Amino acid sequence: ELTGINFNIVSQELEKIILFLGERPTINKKAVEEIINRSLEQNVFLLTEYIQKGEKYKAIQLIKDLIVMKEEPIKLLALITSNYRLYYQCKILSRKGYSGQQIAKTINVHPYRVKLALNQVKHYQLTHLLNIIDQCAETDYKLKSSYMDKQLILELFILSL
Repeated sequence: ELTGINFNIVSQELEKIILFLGERPTINKKAVEEIINRSLEQNVFLLTEYIQKGEKYKAIQLIKDLIVMKEEPIKLLALITSNYRLYYQCKILSRKGYSGQQIAKTINVHPYRVKLALNQVKHYQLTHLLNIIDQCAETDYKLKSSYMDKQLILELFILSL
């Protein structure tokens, strides 16, 4: 779940766990979370979860960590926007009675992303999701047209949500 669905990455992370374990027969969840590198997609879902829960300090810290890992603020905002757009689509389609599989097929998204999104949309109203998508568009414009620090613009965006 943490690594995404890329087999090569999953394989590398499994090798890392095996090395970490050594002779020990078991590993706990905390150790896995500390050892495994999250995929960018997983980090963005975690970021939107922090925002939804009002844990803005954690969201800002995650943004800083991703930027240290050479992720561009414009790319991060595009991924955040994509998540909120997915939440919006899932909310509408689930209200119409679509299952997770049907939603994934309809909007051409991997079923795992839909599963994560459906867990989050319970906490949002449609109007709130639309407002966030509008704020994403405004922030995108600022990132592309302003002379302000791009990381600062992204952090201010997160604080405004």
